[in-house]
Amino acid sequence: MRISGLLFTTLLLTASLAVQADPLIQTTQSQAVNNTQNTQNSQNQTTQDVFSYSYLQINRLSEWSDYFNDRSAGNGLKFSYGFDGGVYLFGQWSRLNFETLDGHHDVSGFGVGAHQQYNDSTSFFIDLEYLRDRLSGNLGGAEDNYWRVTYGFNTHLSDFVALTGSIFTERNTDFGRRPFGERLGLSFGSSILALGLFGEHTANGNRVEAELNWYYR
Repeated sequence: MRISGLLFTTLLLTASLAVQADPLIQTTQSQAVNNTQNTQNSQNQTTQDVFSYSYLQINRLSEWSDYFNDRSAGNGLKFSYGFDGGVYLFGQWSRLNFETLDGHHDVSGFGVGAHQQYNDSTSFFIDLEYLRDRLSGNLGGAEDNYWRVTYGFNTHLSDFVALTGSIFTERNTDFGRRPFGERLGLSFGSSILALGLFGEHTANGNRVEAELNWYYR
């Protein structure tokens, strides 16, 4: 009888300890799940950006060149794709017709960039682009192949308006020297569709650009 009593008491104590330990186990498991979710959220925040760098753009350009002593204007296209991790690839093409000279020039290029969210409203970016400016055949068909490095920012002034500013340099240019330039403009719209108005200034002249962007990702 004593042995049976001892066994019964031991079973009661074991069951009591198991009941007390079960909430502790559940609490530990819940904390582990929460820590995993917080880690995943932190990783997502570091790879996302308040601005999208995946877009399709159509634009209208007008620029003055001291080298040609003429103004040219025309339409262009640009495509950019942003990868997870803050890297994006882009390419562009535009055809600009001269006002005085009998002909046009085509500007095309491709590049790679990186961006980083600074806070809830601002993002910084830097990119490297290789461009080719080619004259039409009736102007001789000459080419200007050069590099452009741009560093800038995008920031929301409101839910509807964004400000973009950048500085850039263009190296190894033949159609006029552009060692330093500035670009500034405003965009109006949403996170899906936006209209932008921009101006550029370099030592070779000025450029005005209107663009419509569709942010697909």
